[in-house]
Amino acid sequence: MVRGRAVFTLSGLILFSLLIAGCEAPRPVQLLVGDQQLAALYWEPPRRLSPGVLLLPAEGEKKEDWIPLATRLRQEGYGVLALDWSEHDPADREALLADARAGFEFLRAQKNIDAARIGLIGAELGADAAVFFAAREPLARLVIALTPTLDDQVPRAAAEPALPNYGFRPLLLVAAAEDPRGSAAAGRLANSAPGEAEAWHFAGSAGRGLELLSPSVTNDIAKFLKKHL
Repeated sequence: MVRGRAVFTLSGLILFSLLIAGCEAPRPVQLLVGDQQLAALYWEPPRRLSPGVLLLPAEGEKKEDWIPLATRLRQEGYGVLALDWSEHDPADREALLADARAGFEFLRAQKNIDAARIGLIGAELGADAAVFFAAREPLARLVIALTPTLDDQVPRAAAEPALPNYGFRPLLLVAAAEDPRGSAAAGRLANSAPGEAEAWHFAGSAGRGLELLSPSVTNDIAKFLKKHL
């Protein structure tokens, strides 16, 4: 609990600083999912027909936790939407996908976003949801999964069974080399994918999800997006 509150406080301070500075500040938005309002942050791209990126958090994390990566991606020319999850059981796969659908459709409706160039980046629970959503949505261009899981690790996870429907689209799976479960999941999912999926195993850390986003990893992700999106 203490760790989660500390992360949120730091993220809140970063958001407040961006708003005060008026520099590439995100716009708070509300998305309707069933009878719930889903909170999100939207970074408008700098020009028309820009690619878009949807950011899906880990369980217990918030949209504000994506601010450093989202700000960097916006500087690279992307429109970015970071979601909170709505209030539901994290094991409710269909509810997760409904949230992801709301974010995806929001990006597609923005006048400065190229609706044919939208990718997803997810962390842990968000990584699994991103793969499964993209497997159902052929217009999703690519997925970057930070610490994905396997069905035999976490029963709710659906990434591996979804891969045949995901097909040959670009897929990047990122894990820490010192995280045995995450590293095994990334490698196995890459081997199971029909296309040329990439598994990156970063040494020197046992971090998971957003903890993987060191400056060097963030740079590599930006290069992957530039190549494929």
